[in-house]
Amino acid sequence: MAVVGSDNVEASARPLIFVVEPNPFMAEMERSILRSYAVEFLSPEAVVRAAVSRRPDLIIAEIVLRGRDGLALCRELKARPETAAIPFLVFSVVDAAAEAAEAGADAFLLKPSERNALAYEVRRLIGPPRTQGREATP
Repeated sequence: MAVVGSDNVEASARPLIFVVEPNPFMAEMERSILRSYAVEFLSPEAVVRAAVSRRPDLIIAEIVLRGRDGLALCRELKARPETAAIPFLVFSVVDAAAEAAEAGADAFLLKPSERNALAYEVRRLIGPPRTQGREATP
């Protein structure tokens, strides 16, 4: 697991976001946009375990994943009492906003989207990153 973010802010002080993204190019873009948050990129298999034990502030997932799709992942996490309240953002190349809503997703963004769209949705769902008692912009 890789934690990314700005070096001058302790990761534990920032909202924690788990990202399930199979495309390395998109993962790098998400890493850049979310740099002010504590971000971990996880496999679909690892995210359920990690969500149960660590309760992130947000989970972002692509629909198209190896082995299982992001909508099934969303349904599973929303069905578990210990993870049901964690906001889930589907950020996908598949235009499936209705299906994402049916799976329990709190938000949907179609790729590609403007850089600001992802930052806006994250702020809307969990608020701005916290830095030493002040707010920062992603």
